[in-house]
Amino acid sequence: MPATRPALKDDLMKPTYWGLDIARAQAQHLLAQQDRRRIARQLIRAFSTNDPEQRVRAADVARRITEKDDAFLIAYAAELAVILAEIPISESRTRWHLGLVLARSARTPSHIRLAAEILWQLSEDKSNVVRASAVEGLGLLARRDPAIRNGIEPFLHQALISGTPAMRVRARNALCWLQSGHSRATLNRSGKRI
Repeated sequence: MPATRPALKDDLMKPTYWGLDIARAQAQHLLAQQDRRRIARQLIRAFSTNDPEQRVRAADVARRITEKDDAFLIAYAAELAVILAEIPISESRTRWHLGLVLARSARTPSHIRLAAEILWQLSEDKSNVVRASAVEGLGLLARRDPAIRNGIEPFLHQALISGTPAMRVRARNALCWLQSGHSRATLNRSGKRI
């Protein structure tokens, strides 16, 4: 009888303490697995559970995975958008992580537009981390799709001027990339290249 593989949800819920180091270790472990499609499906199922702690842990791990391999969840971009739109506002950490995961996973023009719609909504969230995630995610989407860039760039400039410190950093990074192509130029606080 073949050994059964442990379910991702069991691995997510094992640690009593959760933090960045554990999320990164889980992501690294999952990225090393052969059956990435199975893992991707398990992550998607974990986002849809009734357990908020499991959702936030799965979202945190997915964020760390997509930092290393932004193509990991491409096949699920539309589903991620629907899931993110349904996450309760009270779960700001889950919304923060999934906003970035969605932005990294959207590749087709229709998925990019759908992701942008969701991230525009997140940009008005009461949570600073969710708004900062939206700024970063919209910047990522503007890089991928020139058709939405003109609508996002003014928002990034506004976030650079009047956003929270976290939003300003992300807006500055996005504008640097958009204004200079792929170079690592940086902008000062007023948006001037330095």
